[in-house]
Amino acid sequence: MLPCPSCRTPLGLELDFIIKNPACQCPKCGVIMKFNVDPKIFKNAIAKVREAQQNIEKLKKQYSNIMTTK
Repeated sequence: MLPCPSCRTPLGLELDFIIKNPACQCPKCGVIMKFNVDPKIFKNAIAKVREAQQNIEKLKKQYSNIMTTK
């Protein structure tokens, strides 16, 4: 979990959120964080993240009918 670089409060930011919102503000201390990335790298990274998310969803569907016991 990504903490605020200023006050170290856990922010709970996930990669999806950072991709959609490259700038955000810490709710505790108000510091503004900007996640600037080279557009070429950014485009490639987004494609890889989307592919990984699709693979995760496929696996969830594939194994959704398996029961687990404790």
